[in-house]
Amino acid sequence: MLRAIGEYDELSREQFLSTYGFGRARSYLLVHEGREYDSKAIAGVAHRWDQGRALRAEEFSGGQDHAAAWLKQAGFRVRAAKSPEWARDELILACRLVMDNGWKGMDAHDRRVVELSELLQLLPVHAEDERNEKFRNPEDVARKTHDIATRHPDYRGLMTKGGALDSEVLHDFLTRTAVMTGTARLIRQGIADGEFQGLPPMEENELDGYSAPEGRLLLRRHMARERNRTLRKKKIAVVLQQGGTLSCEACDFDFDRRDVRGRRRTRKCTGTRVRLVSVQGVRAA
Repeated sequence: MLRAIGEYDELSREQFLSTYGFGRARSYLLVHEGREYDSKAIAGVAHRWDQGRALRAEEFSGGQDHAAAWLKQAGFRVRAAKSPEWARDELILACRLVMDNGWKGMDAHDRRVVELSELLQLLPVHAEDERNEKFRNPEDVARKTHDIATRHPDYRGLMTKGGALDSEVLHDFLTRTAVMTGTARLIRQGIADGEFQGLPPMEENELDGYSAPEGRLLLRRHMARERNRTLRKKKIAVVLQQGGTLSCEACDFDFDRRDVRGRRRTRKCTGTRVRLVSVQGVRAA
């Protein structure tokens, strides 16, 4: 791998790519000693020193991801060539900022944009190797405020690029303002408290059956709390002390009732819910 990097440095980027038939990296870059390299090209040429010939671009079975995984396995640092798409959690914070600004886009030098940029970089939504050097910088945040502002129904002018999720989050703010502003406050609070940093990761299939308009972070925190046995025992104790019964709020099954023989009824409960309760009274619709 180091020999391929050395040849890249000696030939220059354009000549190296042209010589071996690779294009510029669109997904991942290899970072070595402070310099960036086209990951797929480096991995392909490194194959020459190990197996006698360089791999062509089309020979990578998994495309860019295959090359990136190979480089990581070899102990090299790989990062995204471009910033990842905005997540719902991030858009909620950006939309709240635009709302506070009278639904107008903002400049990159605005102190509120700079503050949000710093906040977004603390969100544990995107992995480190998915971020590039421009990840959620003030210019990126400012552009997103204009994406949101130009989708507002009162805006008269050309809409910026943006995406469907921008419109979706904006619509939620316009139709459920109290819920969404409360959600933005909870996300900011979770960042300030450091509560999100230690959350266990969630697999994609764990989200099946859930609607989480409040974003992934509050959903992950909800799931972590739900699975905490200590919290569950405390909740049961509080309910019983207040004279309540142990019943399911989704299906009304009462665990304290007994059958005709006087035996306590049993049922295995799954994760079924009428609606997902985030925290502190903010509910997903």
